[in-house]
Amino acid sequence: MTLSLNHFLRALSLLCGLILVSACQQQNVIPTVPKQPKVLNAAPPTVQPVEKIKTVEEAEKVMVIAMDLTDKKVPVPRSANPLSLDPDQDSVSLMPSENIPADSGQTSDNANKNLAILFSNSPEQITTELPTFEQQSIIEITGDEQSLPEPLDRELQKIYLMPKAIQYAYLLDMAEQVLALGYAQSSARILNQIDLGLVPKNQLSRYLEAKAESQLKLGDSFGAITWLQQAQVLTPDTDPQARTKLLVLKAESYEANGLSLAAANALIALSQLPTTIEPSQYNERIWMALTKVNAQALDLQVTGTDNDVSRAWYTLALIPLVHHDMELQLSSVKQWQQQWPLHPASLSLPGALASLTDLREAQPQRIALAMPLHGRLGKVGQAVVDGFMMARFEAQKTSAMIPYIKVYDTSSLSSLDGLYRQAATDQIDIIIGPLDKDKVIQLSQKDALTIPTLALNYIPLGGTSNVTTNLIQFGLAVEDEASQLADRSLAEGHKRIIVLHQDQPWATKAAQHFSTSWTSLGGEIATQVSFSGAGDHSESITQALLINQSHERAKLLKKHLSGSGNKVKFEPRRRQDVDAIVLFALPSDGRQIIPTLAFHYAADLPVYASHHIYQGPTSTSRDRDLEKVIFTELPWLIEQPEIQQKFSQKWPDRDRYTRLFAIGVDAYRLFPRLQQLQAFNNSRVHGVTGLLQMNSQGRIFTHSSWGQFRAGKVIANPR
Repeated sequence: MTLSLNHFLRALSLLCGLILVSACQQQNVIPTVPKQPKVLNAAPPTVQPVEKIKTVEEAEKVMVIAMDLTDKKVPVPRSANPLSLDPDQDSVSLMPSENIPADSGQTSDNANKNLAILFSNSPEQITTELPTFEQQSIIEITGDEQSLPEPLDRELQKIYLMPKAIQYAYLLDMAEQVLALGYAQSSARILNQIDLGLVPKNQLSRYLEAKAESQLKLGDSFGAITWLQQAQVLTPDTDPQARTKLLVLKAESYEANGLSLAAANALIALSQLPTTIEPSQYNERIWMALTKVNAQALDLQVTGTDNDVSRAWYTLALIPLVHHDMELQLSSVKQWQQQWPLHPASLSLPGALASLTDLREAQPQRIALAMPLHGRLGKVGQAVVDGFMMARFEAQKTSAMIPYIKVYDTSSLSSLDGLYRQAATDQIDIIIGPLDKDKVIQLSQKDALTIPTLALNYIPLGGTSNVTTNLIQFGLAVEDEASQLADRSLAEGHKRIIVLHQDQPWATKAAQHFSTSWTSLGGEIATQVSFSGAGDHSESITQALLINQSHERAKLLKKHLSGSGNKVKFEPRRRQDVDAIVLFALPSDGRQIIPTLAFHYAADLPVYASHHIYQGPTSTSRDRDLEKVIFTELPWLIEQPEIQQKFSQKWPDRDRYTRLFAIGVDAYRLFPRLQQLQAFNNSRVHGVTGLLQMNSQGRIFTHSSWGQFRAGKVIANPR
């Protein structure tokens, strides 16, 4: 009797433990995500195999609780193959110890492979052996966008009542029809209702292209490229219409994704199709894409292609990168036209190339450098002047037109008005400076300046809505890096991000700007956590990954199971609802954070960082702890052009001012092209600080280069 009662009490204790596991899981609260459209043809969830516990005695020996931090799965990055279904699995399970799954955070593994899959030579083949779905008689299409017109909606409901064997064809027609009318969300949802197992292979390319176009119109360029890569396998090259449509979608998707060289190649191929009546109609888009490609990549294309039209385009795009002087650019373009007289770009020069003669005649001839050469900012100002003058001497070696340059020391400047009066007396065409932010703010508060001015600093973003005539701002801003990090994260298919930043003003400002940019692009911030660097890295990361919640639930479970005779083995898990991390930190902190992320089961999450994570080339192994971190950096430092190498040889003791030296070099490259940047919205200048472009407020923003740590070294432009 006593033995039976003992067995009964132990069984009751085990049952309570199982109920508690479920209750703990239900207590999790995660940030709400937008409701996703229901995919009716999704496969049922796969249940992890669990070895059955036959007796209470077996349960007493060991009980292993694999605990997740969320009560439901949040969508994770899309699979590389959009047609393979990866159903969500419940990550909370009760099982014997020998069946404990490795806690590897598999939900984000594909994020590191995205681009390799997209541009692989042999895209994954399409399979039509997909599970069927239970057909509903009437399906209501709802969403954030405008409802379908009543006639289309009635027609759609009739289609849903048709036999499944013929339904797919009518649904595909309807999806394409509503997509052409601008109902991208409805089109995507209609496509989700198609049973792909019934679609003939010769119709799958239509489905894939419609899917890609709907994703593109919904702002998901990464998803669009993924679908198009699959469609390319099925689209015959002999079908002119199909090839044209595929190239149009590829060009638009690559443009939206920031893959400039791929976009240019697709547009060039499109312009050469036999069905293209006027190839020059693509000139501006091709040129816009090629002006974003660096010289090294263009050189590789020139030597690696056997297509004359493509080679001519790459050669033309190299001219402004090789010759920074307008006179040399103009003569080189004329030589190019003589070599390629029938090329589409030769007959109709794109962008600013058509206006080079006018721009050359209008460029300033007398330059004033208004820089502090003594006092608090003396060394800073001198570094900028040295960079400017070194660029001037390099240009002189190529027989370029050299302007007159006068340097004004603004160290003890009492009045900006006095500076402009003196410059007017000296017949100065443009002033480069000041460098001091306070003085730039003073200039921005004026309605107009009597002499065009290229200030080498920025007024705070949002500080004033006034646009001062003749004032252009240029410098290095952490906000530009934050925006660039947001663009790349989105382009690589990420949706939900953790932001980690140092508790410093620059890092806080960068993190806030990133969050604003990221959410405006449609992304989500899972959490934003700061750290002081005073030994709190593990605590901050534990908080960001919700590891602390996992430990709390384990403590609660152990408390309730105490005295039951059951042994609890606990292994914490990080949250599974994020797919990338953005980091604003100095190298000393970064080298501790990355290993700590790995310790807390987040080694698989891609990490993006600002340039602050990089201290420059090193002969030691100190950067091995930053493995795979992707970061923004000046071409000056990551690509090390010839002028940078000369600077390092001449002034090896002034490396701390190397970024300011780079600003001086780019100030020299910019001043002749300011009218070009103002007149042509999409015009760009390749500088040593990055790809330079001007907005409507006269602010020049910088697109930096990219680097990635590999085995303690840095790989340039890993994308």
